[in-house]
Amino acid sequence: MDFQARLEALTHQLRPWSPLWSRSILQGWPGSGAAFPEDWLAYARSLDEAGERQLDQGVLVGAPPPSLAALVGALQELTALPWHQGAHPLTVAQTQGLSVKKTHELERVLALLAPRTRFIQQAVDIGGGMGHLARLCARTFGWTFHSIDRDAALQDKGRRWLGRTPSPGGDTLSFIEASVEDGPQPRIDPLFSGRDRASIGLHTCGPLALTQLRKSQGAGFVLNIGCCYDKLEAPRDFPISRFGGAHPLPFTPHALALTTRGRHPKTEVEFARMKQVYAWRFAFHLLSRQRFPERGFVRAGDAPRALYAGRFAAYARDRLERLGLDANMTDAELEAFEVSVRAETRDLLLCHLLRDRFARALEVVLLLDRALLLEELGFQVEFLQLFDPRLSPRNLALIASRSA
Repeated sequence: MDFQARLEALTHQLRPWSPLWSRSILQGWPGSGAAFPEDWLAYARSLDEAGERQLDQGVLVGAPPPSLAALVGALQELTALPWHQGAHPLTVAQTQGLSVKKTHELERVLALLAPRTRFIQQAVDIGGGMGHLARLCARTFGWTFHSIDRDAALQDKGRRWLGRTPSPGGDTLSFIEASVEDGPQPRIDPLFSGRDRASIGLHTCGPLALTQLRKSQGAGFVLNIGCCYDKLEAPRDFPISRFGGAHPLPFTPHALALTTRGRHPKTEVEFARMKQVYAWRFAFHLLSRQRFPERGFVRAGDAPRALYAGRFAAYARDRLERLGLDANMTDAELEAFEVSVRAETRDLLLCHLLRDRFARALEVVLLLDRALLLEELGFQVEFLQLFDPRLSPRNLALIASRSA
C-alpha cells in the first residue's frame, strides 16, 4: 500500500467536512446540526427505521444527495484494508478462563506472527497483564519473552497461571513490573533493541502506542494494535510522521472520541436499543438545557439498562437525582416534554448517524500516520485488519519488519 497517497487522499476528502466531525453534536446543538447540508438532513429524515439502520452501516438506500453518496463511497474505498487470513487453533487447556474475545484475538495474533518472525529470539509485550500472549508465544515459538505491565496483581495471577500449567520444556517467560514511558528507561530499553527482538503491543491504550513505536526503533519486528484514541492529544500525538505533518487535520477531543466508535453490523434489536438510549439521552439534554441553562452542558452519564427500557419520566428523575437537580415537573409533564421534542431528538439521532460516516476514516488517518513514521524509521510496514469487529472493534494492526 502507498501510505502517502492513501493519507493524502483521505485528508483531501475529510478536511472540507471538518465542521461536521470535529465537534460534538450534542454539546454544540443546535449549531452543530446546522452545519450539516440541508439535503443530507432531508434525505435522512425521509428514511424509515430500516433505512436508518442501513445508514448506520454506511449503506445509502433510495436516492441520497450526490455529495453524500460521493463522500461515503470515497471514504469506504479509501478505508478498505486487506484482511489477515487464518488462525492458530488453541486447545481447551490453553484457553481455559479466557473470554471468547481474548481467545479470538490470541489465535489470530499467533497466526500473524508465525510466518513473519522466524528470525526472532526474544520478545517484549507492552501492557501484557497476566501474560497470556507472552505465555503462548514463548511456548509456541520458543522465544524468551518479557511481559511488562504496571499492575503487579495481574502479573501475580499470571505467575500462578504458569505454575498451574507448566511447560514440559520449562518456561522462558518473565514478568517485569514497570510503566513503559517516553524517555530513557535503562531497565527495560535494551529489551526493545536488536534485530532478533520483537516488540508487541496488543491494544496499547492512547499514547502508549506511540511510546511503543519510539521505544522499538531498534527492534527487528513490531506489532502494534492501538485503542482508546480519545486519550490522545493533538497536536502532541498527531501527526507524528514527517509526511503526516505536511497533511494535518484539525483533530479535536470530539473527533478523537469519534474514532473509537464500534462499527459492527447491528441486529434489529441492537439498533432499536441504541435508538432508545439516544432518545432518552437527547430528550434529557434538551430538558436540562431548558430548565438549567446556567449549567451549560449537563452530562447525564450511563444509566441502568432498565431505565432506558422504561418511561422517560423514570429515566429523567433518576438522572436529575444523580445530578442533584430538581426540574419541578410531574411525571406527566416530563412525559409530555419528551413527546414535544421527538422531532428534534430524531434530528439529533440522524446527525449522529451521518457524522459516524467519518469515524473509520479518521481512525485510518491516525494509523496511516503511524505507518509512515515506521517507514521513515526504515521498517517495511503492513497495515491489516486482524480481528472480527463484532468481537474486537479496534481491529487494525500495524506490522513492521526489518530484514533478518
